Amino acid sequence: MNIELKLNGNNGVFELIDDQKFAVGELTFLLRDKEMIINHTGVNPNLRGQGLAEKLVLKAVDYARENQLKIRPFCSYVSVYIGNHPEVQDVV
Repeated sequence: MNIELKLNGNNGVFELIDDQKFAVGELTFLLRDKEMIINHTGVNPNLRGQGLAEKLVLKAVDYARENQLKIRPFCSYVSVYIGNHPEVQDVV
């Protein structure tokens, strides 16, 4: 599986693409004032429990670091993930 970034102005999405080129997960965000406001993370229910949402979050963390952005998590999954992983605290 691959993760692709799609930007449309200040709106962005990381899409998780399976081997058949279908989107099976996504993390959506808004860029504003050096912040990455993450508002949704979702994975196909048939694929849950495989760590795919975590891969999307880590891709967003990498993007935030590369672009000197701070993450503001409005998505509950991302909020809990960041709270449980001190190694990503530098982006909040």
